[in-house]
Amino acid sequence: MFKFSKEQIVFEISGIKVGGQPGENPTVMIGSIFYRGDKNVQDEKAGIFNQEAAEDLVTKLEEISDRTGLPAMLDVVCSNRENARRYLEFAADATSMPILIDYVSEDAAIGGMDAAKELGILDRTILNSINPETKPQIYEKAREVGIQSAIALTYSTRAIVSYKERIKLFESLIPKIEGAGIKKILVDTVVLDIATLGLACKAIYEVKERYGYPAGCGAHNAIASWKSLKEKKDKILSMVCSAIANGLPIAVGADFVLYGPINDAEYMFPAISLINAAYAQILMEEGKRPQPNHPRFKISRL
Repeated sequence: MFKFSKEQIVFEISGIKVGGQPGENPTVMIGSIFYRGDKNVQDEKAGIFNQEAAEDLVTKLEEISDRTGLPAMLDVVCSNRENARRYLEFAADATSMPILIDYVSEDAAIGGMDAAKELGILDRTILNSINPETKPQIYEKAREVGIQSAIALTYSTRAIVSYKERIKLFESLIPKIEGAGIKKILVDTVVLDIATLGLACKAIYEVKERYGYPAGCGAHNAIASWKSLKEKKDKILSMVCSAIANGLPIAVGADFVLYGPINDAEYMFPAISLINAAYAQILMEEGKRPQPNHPRFKISRL
């Protein structure tokens, strides 16, 4: 539909390419597990969960990723050092896909990075995330263990109401992240609700147009925060709205999307694969052929 004037940066993380011009590489789908409210978590503090059910979800995620041609990453939500180790150990054994350490405390971040190093999965681990409030010890631990990938989160009270402020925040984060030895930077332009989804999409476009970095957002938050929709308790309506919310940033060039719980993968992947297939046809008209496993060649078999 369009091309960014800036040369696009493409990072490869554990065999998955993220970044590029619209339609060039399939959208990377990032789903969460062990989040607050996850019914498979039995004791959050201790990191105890229903392993069989969690394995089943990961297996289904891998299957739909293969069926649609959309690469997947697993966002592992950790709240303390103990559950970080348990959750990451499970993820390392259950799948070979890239793993995000989605921490909600400094202890979880530090414990998670230590665990990733000990488990030998640093090459497929992404720190989620680094923002303007990130403490020095997080940067120090990242450098110490040698983690190579991280998400830059453009969040601040001012940035919430301004896409321009998000761009400024990203500019200020680049030297700090690179100073920690992190070479692969993905940009999350922040979604908290429906209004901020629009600003996040604009910021995605600007990040890619000005700097070329891979960019995306947690579009699912626009739906998770929609109280009146929750009150309806209509799953079909919720999934339809979620598919549209997750599809919007992809339509403006996003390279990845945090689509919510991996339970929703069966609904989100087909919707996003449609956009990928449509954009790939433009590349084909220009004489470029997507890879054989691209959604363009799988959409008819869904």
